[in-house]
Amino acid sequence: MGMEKTQNPLDKFKHSLDQQGFISPMLTTLAPHEKLKRHSSHQEICGVVLDGELKLVTDEQNTTYTKHDIFFIDGSGSFEIHCGSNGAQYLFSFKNSPAKAC
Repeated sequence: MGMEKTQNPLDKFKHSLDQQGFISPMLTTLAPHEKLKRHSSHQEICGVVLDGELKLVTDEQNTTYTKHDIFFIDGSGSFEIHCGSNGAQYLFSFKNSPAKAC
């Protein structure tokens, strides 16, 4: 019986970015309970949580993501990122084209 090869979450994220034309990901670290508020940038954002927990708040959703979860922001409206009690570290990447989930 052979062992199935599982894809590392970071490799999966980078592959997804490459396929859709996103720029190289950037690393962000946020302090416990830190909040980021951003206005519409008309840029799609694709990200992956490396550590901790973050909540993505938009007009359409209020979703919590944890380690290895991939998130998508379509860029059409304002959004907030709220960190959990241990802060968060994540990679994110921008794209200037029509929305497509990563």
